[in-house]
Formats: sequence, C-alpha cells, structure tokens
Amino acid sequence: MSAIEPAMDAHGLRRQIPAFAVIGAFGFVVDSGLTYAGVRAFHLDPLIARLPAFAIATVLNFGLNRWLTFAGSRAPLFGAFLRYCMVCGVGLAVNWSAYALSLAAAANLLGGPLSPETLPIFVALGTGVAMFVTFFGFKLFAFRA
Repeated sequence: MSAIEPAMDAHGLRRQIPAFAVIGAFGFVVDSGLTYAGVRAFHLDPLIARLPAFAIATVLNFGLNRWLTFAGSRAPLFGAFLRYCMVCGVGLAVNWSAYALSLAAAANLLGGPLSPETLPIFVALGTGVAMFVTFFGFKLFAFRA
C-alpha cells in the first residue's frame, strides 16, 4: 500500500469533502463580504480589497478545517499552519488570477467598471477554480502527520 492510499480512502473522502465544502462556503462569505466592504466602505480597488479579505478567510478556515475536515490529523499545529499557508499561497495565486481575469473580461464586455454588488460572483469563480488545488494540498501536505 502506498503512502497516498490511506490518505485517499473512500470513507475519509466521503466525510472530508462535505466538511471542506461547508467550510469553504463559510470562507467564501467572509472573503466576498470583506471584499465588498473594502470596495464599498473604503473605496479600495477590487483587486487590492481581495488580499486582506483572503488572508482573514484563510486563518478562519485553517481553524475550521483543522478542527472538522482533517480532525484526525496528528500534524503539530504550527507545522500544519505553515504548510496550510503554503498551500493557500498556491491557492491564492490560482484564485486571484481567475478572479482578476474574469473581472477584467466582464469589465471589457460591459464597457466599464463593475459595481461592488457584482464582486461576489467573481470571488466565487476564483474560489471555485482554486478549491480543487487547495483540498488535495491540505489533505496530502498541510495536514499530513
């Protein structure tokens, strides 16, 4: 049996994927809500507003994923958090790239800047693209024992 096989067992995935999805939905609400607030209340550029929103959502989601999704992990907390942040860095690059490209494409199609109310759509697109990278990065790297 390879080292990956126990980490990829069907029983674990049946429990972990729904937990990851629910926590991801929570992270999306935090991320998109703070992005919206940054643009609306502080007049930040939508690309800049995404960065602190993503950072806050990342820290909250680490705690929830550690506690619920990967509860069986015996990885030391600090090491798991560092690896989690590394995976999130890759996830952020994928997420932010999809967000920025879709935002630019929509602005070009509509001929101007987008309203802050539409930003959650683009946050969702970036998050959706990145979720595959991050789930397996967390499972196989961040929370490994």
